[in-house]
Amino acid sequence: LNAEIKSKWGEIMNRNMFATLLLSVTAIFSSTVLAHELEAEMKTLAKSTKAFATTNDIETAKKQLAIMRQAALASKQSVPHKLETLSPEHEQAQAYQAALDQLVVEIDKVTALVNQGQLDQAKAEAMSLIKIRNESHKKFN
Repeated sequence: LNAEIKSKWGEIMNRNMFATLLLSVTAIFSSTVLAHELEAEMKTLAKSTKAFATTNDIETAKKQLAIMRQAALASKQSVPHKLETLSPEHEQAQAYQAALDQLVVEIDKVTALVNQGQLDQAKAEAMSLIKIRNESHKKFN
């Protein structure tokens, strides 16, 4: 009977170790995927910001701003490496989300100016996007 109990106990422990290992691998993989997604969104933001800054066409400006807004919103689904171990309620994690919210608000302000045909003023206002980016990179990278 003792041998049978030991055997069953060994099977249970092996299953638990396997389950723990599987969860660990899944967590690492998920973290890596999310980090890669965030990096892709940040590259999209940078590329669209540059395209916006260099265009003289209202429709191109609108398109680039829409891409920027979508990338900023998608970035909210991920966190930078520095914040990966923090809970969503942590002050820094909330500050990261707030920075992205601020970025979306500023993109919307710039978009409103473009929609009014004020491309030069929109480009001047878009400098706030660069400021938000620079400050956020200092805090969260």
